[in-house]
Amino acid sequence: MTMSARYQLEKDVAVITLDRPDVFNAIEGELVKAVMDGIDRAGDEARALVLTGAGRAFCAGADLAVIQPGDGVDLAQFLDDIFHPLVHAITDAPVPVVAAINGVAAGAGLGIALGCDIRLMAESAFFTSAFTAIGLAPDSGTTYWLPHHVGVSKAIELAMTNKRVSAEEAQKLGLCTEVTPDGEVVDRAIELAASLADMVPDSLVTTRRLIRGATSLTFDEALEAEKREQGRLGKTAEHQEGVTAFLEKRPPNFRNPA
Repeated sequence: MTMSARYQLEKDVAVITLDRPDVFNAIEGELVKAVMDGIDRAGDEARALVLTGAGRAFCAGADLAVIQPGDGVDLAQFLDDIFHPLVHAITDAPVPVVAAINGVAAGAGLGIALGCDIRLMAESAFFTSAFTAIGLAPDSGTTYWLPHHVGVSKAIELAMTNKRVSAEEAQKLGLCTEVTPDGEVVDRAIELAASLADMVPDSLVTTRRLIRGATSLTFDEALEAEKREQGRLGKTAEHQEGVTAFLEKRPPNFRNPA
């Protein structure tokens, strides 16, 4: 992995760190490639993933130094080429993704954070949309995820005003699961990810997919989707191990099911 992102393996939890601290981990092509390579690698050797940032920021969004309007940049093409592959890689990751929000998550960084499965925030971290401050509208999935998390009216308010949402308020709004002291968020995220790693990645990723998909389905369509996935998961060795462990009153061994 290039120096724009670092990858490390903590037992079976992969940790990807956005590593451009001098520009608050702003996004450009090299960083995107590094993160996507790391997610692919995590799918091969990990059972859960933590995404965080180096320095004082989680991610400040796009690197405006490389997409200045005077350079003739087509923002629509830039989204297609850079941001959409990144947000799809995160939201469709083959293992559960825990975001350790160590500092500001702004612009596209907000969309990336909201696309993760679970978010933890350091006390001094905050969210802000930031797009309208430079005459743009939210992107990178922000217009999808924000109303899903906080409702339409609140999402419009936050996106229009670029209000700074503290970690404490984010927790109250349901934008993060818990708030940790500064300097502890990555360790806590790894601890949480490790508990997910003890479970079945396929089961967790399927749960993510069913719940997200159900928001655009009728009740009967959601039941059909549940039936289809249960039929598949019910045939796995991991399910058999889970049932056997329950009946034998012992912890299941999902890493090496019989």
